[in-house]
Amino acid sequence: MISVYIKFIWMIVFTFLIFFIVRSVHSETMDDLIWEKGIYYKKNTNIPFSGEINGNIKGQIQDGKKEGTWVRYYSNGQLFSVSNYKTGRKNGAWITYNNKGHLIEKGQYKNDLEEGHWIRLFENGEISYKGKFKNGKKSGSWVAFYYNGQLKYQGNYKNGTKDGYWEYFSPSGYLYEDYSGYFKNNKKVSSKI
Repeated sequence: MISVYIKFIWMIVFTFLIFFIVRSVHSETMDDLIWEKGIYYKKNTNIPFSGEINGNIKGQIQDGKKEGTWVRYYSNGQLFSVSNYKTGRKNGAWITYNNKGHLIEKGQYKNDLEEGHWIRLFENGEISYKGKFKNGKKSGSWVAFYYNGQLKYQGNYKNGTKDGYWEYFSPSGYLYEDYSGYFKNNKKVSSKI
């Protein structure tokens, strides 16, 4: 009689374990969710979603907010991006690739704002622009190039505005004197070179 009772108890415990494991690990695609006021919900519910997202976009959602590393793929299976979140906010490395697997953009976020060095490349691998962000605003030296590798502009930012000497060039390398000069708070104050 005791062995039947023990088997019955184990069967109940096993059933509850399976029920709670299956219930706590949700695996959905982004198409199964809706986004409303900064929170993800499973369609037709009003309870913030928690669980794993699969498909072309993979990641975790906790209490309706993205968490941890997220990976996105092109329809051909090639990696599109790797991004990081903390309680629904962009936090950490942010990397984007083209559909052939070549790096397009790389940078960091901190509390949903760009932070630190960022670089963007053309499809041919040449630099499109590079510079630094501080609290989501451009800061320090920035340079940009044309597709052919020719310098397009270079200058400094202070708190998100042009500050100091800026040079602008044509695709053939000609200095645009009308656009180049000294800037303060995003306004050109002098053309002297």
